[in-house]
Amino acid sequence: MAQTPVSAEVLNQLAPILTSLLSADNNQRIAAETQLNDVWVAQSPDLLLLGLGQFAASNNDAQLRSYSSVLIRRLAYKQITSGANADTRLWDVIQESTQVGVKDLLLTALANETDVGARHKVADTIAEIARSDLSEGETGKWPSLLTALFECSQSPNAAHRESAFRIFATVPELIAGQHTDTLKGVFLASLTDAESQTVRLESMKAAVAYIVQADEATQKALSSLIFHMLDPLSPLISAREDQLLTDALMTLIELAENAPKLFRTVLPSLLTVMISVAKDKSFEDRSRQTALELLLTLAESAPPMIRKVPNFVQEVIPVALEMITDMDDDETWYTADDIDEDDNEENYVMGESALDRVARTLGGKVVVPVAFQYIPSMLQSQNWQQRRAGLMAISSIGEGSIKIMKPELSNIINMILPSFKDSHPRVRYAACNAIGQMSTDFAPHIQKNYHQVVVTALLPVMEDPQPRIQAHAAAAMVNFCEEADKKILDPYLDPIFEHLLVLLNTNKTYVQEQAITTIATVADAAEDKFIKYHSVIMPLLLNILRQASDKQYRLLRARAIECASLIALAIGKKAFSPYTTEFIHILAEIQQSVTEADDVQTTYLLAAWARMCKMMGQDFLPYLPNIMPPLLQSAKLTPEITFLDPDEDPETKYSPDDGWEYVGINGQQIGIKTSVLEEKHTAMEMLVSYARDLGAGFLPYVGQVLEISLPLLKFYFHEGVRHAAAVLIPILLKDAKEANVSPADLSNMWNTVFEKVFKVITIEDDLSFLAQSYSTFTDSLEILGKTCLQPSQVESFVKAAEDQIKSSLTRLNNREQEKQTGEYDADDEEQLAEEEAVEEDVLSELARAIQAVFKVMNTAFLPYFDKILPFIVQFLSHPSSSARQWAICVFDDLIEYTGPASYNYSNYFLQSMISSVSDTAFDVRQAAAYGLGVMGQFGGPQYADACAAALEPLFNLINAPGSREEDIVFVTENAISAIAKICKFNSSKFNVDSVLSAWLATLPIVNDDQEAPIVYTYLLDLLESNHPSILGPNNSNIPQLVKIFSEVLAADILPTEISARMVLSLKVILGGLDEVTRNQLWNAISLETRTILQKKGYV
Repeated sequence: MAQTPVSAEVLNQLAPILTSLLSADNNQRIAAETQLNDVWVAQSPDLLLLGLGQFAASNNDAQLRSYSSVLIRRLAYKQITSGANADTRLWDVIQESTQVGVKDLLLTALANETDVGARHKVADTIAEIARSDLSEGETGKWPSLLTALFECSQSPNAAHRESAFRIFATVPELIAGQHTDTLKGVFLASLTDAESQTVRLESMKAAVAYIVQADEATQKALSSLIFHMLDPLSPLISAREDQLLTDALMTLIELAENAPKLFRTVLPSLLTVMISVAKDKSFEDRSRQTALELLLTLAESAPPMIRKVPNFVQEVIPVALEMITDMDDDETWYTADDIDEDDNEENYVMGESALDRVARTLGGKVVVPVAFQYIPSMLQSQNWQQRRAGLMAISSIGEGSIKIMKPELSNIINMILPSFKDSHPRVRYAACNAIGQMSTDFAPHIQKNYHQVVVTALLPVMEDPQPRIQAHAAAAMVNFCEEADKKILDPYLDPIFEHLLVLLNTNKTYVQEQAITTIATVADAAEDKFIKYHSVIMPLLLNILRQASDKQYRLLRARAIECASLIALAIGKKAFSPYTTEFIHILAEIQQSVTEADDVQTTYLLAAWARMCKMMGQDFLPYLPNIMPPLLQSAKLTPEITFLDPDEDPETKYSPDDGWEYVGINGQQIGIKTSVLEEKHTAMEMLVSYARDLGAGFLPYVGQVLEISLPLLKFYFHEGVRHAAAVLIPILLKDAKEANVSPADLSNMWNTVFEKVFKVITIEDDLSFLAQSYSTFTDSLEILGKTCLQPSQVESFVKAAEDQIKSSLTRLNNREQEKQTGEYDADDEEQLAEEEAVEEDVLSELARAIQAVFKVMNTAFLPYFDKILPFIVQFLSHPSSSARQWAICVFDDLIEYTGPASYNYSNYFLQSMISSVSDTAFDVRQAAAYGLGVMGQFGGPQYADACAAALEPLFNLINAPGSREEDIVFVTENAISAIAKICKFNSSKFNVDSVLSAWLATLPIVNDDQEAPIVYTYLLDLLESNHPSILGPNNSNIPQLVKIFSEVLAADILPTEISARMVLSLKVILGGLDEVTRNQLWNAISLETRTILQKKGYV
């Protein structure tokens, strides 16, 4: 039943409140808000919303009609306190008849509204209510809406048509149940609307919104609409309608992100049009940048498709380079006391970003030749903007072009070097930027091969007359030193520190800040080599911390805190002891002085305390009571969240400069203040550090920290926070166990941990975090051991494992199918490798988890294992080598931890394991070789025939050409170890003496420190028992044994007790020889090996 209209009396009471809410007088507005909330929202919500609906439908004042629609939307979904539920919305407490009445009034308003702004507000409010109904599964709660909107979409009134598509664009789910052909006809008619440009544009938005949420078959059925979606652009381009053009392009960018293949048929013409806009300086910068952004988004979303577009890179790169040159020589750049980040809206920033993205997406093979058609001449240009742009181009394309640029690095560096002496400061700055970026992108190659060139180029620029260039040269030195070995840095430490000390004493704070950061980086890289410099630098740092107390110096103090604590780590507890007491006292004082939430010192303090803990060890425990409260507070920080009004510019109230970021969730724009997230992340990392370094001493905080960490497994706002929480959990269990916490309390902790971790594992879509979650489970289980795992938990583990194995198999199959059907091309190898690496991480951690359960349950796990066995078997014959290797590793663990009982499963894996010793993939061969070894060691007599059959393929693997090459040697050494295990534990079905003679000839193994102990323990056992196959006829194997022992002892891969035993055997052997023979054998050993043996005192 329709709601009776609100009485005139009620409307007369409401009208002055609404008028006052629109007043420019702040006091009048506040009084009206109070009255609205206290009287109407709290006491008469039904009358309030109906009254607003009536105003929206029939008031004479367009502004009041518009504002009434906005208020309905704001108030209806405003959370109010209602009884026990603090999350109730006003819409939920009003009567259903009121809801129906408001909806009817809004549809009336939509039909009758003549003011454009007011009509938009009504449409947005209708969309919000419809979206709310749909999100709660109330698909039939507004039956008249869809009919009314389809009528609007066919209306002769263009305003009605526009409004219908505006609502569909916001809530595409409204039409999700309609037949595709029907929708296609509706969209086609509106996209080609002859009367109204706004209808065409709103229809484009609606079509995109619908396609984005549709399934692949529906997207394909609607693909022909793409031609007509581009039609509305032409009149906007001709008329230079910048704002509308930008809005339309942003809509197409959303489509490009989600359904890039729809653009395939229009790519050549789209490229031409977008490049013409991007080049045309008569358009506003935002229009030009958005046109380029559409092309970049397509490249990122569908690289293979874009690589097939003729001249894509040839068209995009010159435009990007031209944008980079669009820079004025702003005087404030030289005089500013603070270094602000570049404005992201500037053309030159967009140009640099475009080159970076194209290179990373399409690869250096296509980008570098085109870019370097222009860069050399730009570097020689008389125009400083051109020279600067050439350098910034080199900086931008490096990360995505490493393979192509690396062989040419010498030439490229030589192209850059003259720019360090350029007459224009902005060019010298860009030269520092290029070398700094390349030091990161080409590490450690550039550090190893070009250290002299880079360091000697940067040092003079640290003396540049322009402070910003001094600071940027020091920043580039950071990039270089971060990846440099201390042996490389050693010759340069004196001149580097001389220059940095000069910068430390300049009058520009930002230069001092950078100098301190560079000192910290160099100290961290130089480690113990830094000892000779601390006596000069530490007093300066302590002086800064004591003296620079004003607010403007907070970052300077923060950098000094970081630097001093890194020096402490570099030089160690003993060398730092003269400064320890004072530095800790200063840190405590600063911590007490921090009162503002956004004080930059907080994050630096957290990290500094953790470094001091690492350096001091247990001596740090007395300081924890003062440090932990603020650290725990930082770990508990939550980001501020707000729901954004679509009618307002969010940046006016929630500026990105204040740490706000925006995300869309189910059509609702949400603002998240992320500035606290880095502090929270740092705090969690520091808790990991304390828990790891202090062990049982951290027990007083284990409970609190575990309580903080477990919910953060679902902290989706920041990946680093989630990973730190996951890493921290098993460390806390270890601390509790080491502190001898009672078994009951440990069991309770474990049960809580298991429940939370497996809730995440069962729903996690992020494969990287899924791998981390399994690692958390495995590490925890290994710490607590056999008694912790309950039957119900094993059931949960197996159910989750089954789901993950099936999901992984689906992903692997899809990738293989795409390879076969040509969905990937050769240039996609890097992306494919990344996907496969993540998949391998997940499978590896899952295998480790299965191993851990086998380890604690042994044969008791077999009934559970049976449930996942059919899925594991499918991996054995998979085209993906990582899949085959994974399955074999699981069966390796089955044999190792269930022994003879595993033979009941041998028909599933045995033949595959033996044949996999000859697999084309070395990682599969290694897993198979290891499996045959554990079969011999743990499998028992049932495997005797299989062990005998395995010997020939194992020897073939060992003796194959190239078997000792770097990538393959671990496979070979696993095979050698497998033969040793078979001979020692399972030799009943072959002549062990003849096998041992051949086995001895395969030694030594000098790389695999996991397999070496069992191999050489067995060899020493045989030697000490004077086994004839080892000694050989007439002791003819003595030279071979001396060679083996010498190389193994020099390689230093054995535990101390086995090394001592081998040294003794070597001395016995040599002692039994005449001097001539002994000298011959000694001289046959390489000089390097002899030197090592002598240094170690073995001979």
